[in-house]
Amino acid sequence: MHTEYDLALSLHRDRLRDAEEERRSHRLRQEQKRRKAEARAAHRNDSRARVPALRARSA
Repeated sequence: MHTEYDLALSLHRDRLRDAEEERRSHRLRQEQKRRKAEARAAHRNDSRARVPALRARSA
């Protein structure tokens, strides 16, 4: 038979673990979002840099 204290303690531990999980997944999502944004920005910069060069060559 668990005492109220044991139950409160286990609930607290569960909440701590959930919070930790949430933080970790949030950090992962932010990291992935940042990587995607960087990749998109890099791609955009590449395509913009290529266009004037092609124009200059054909002119």
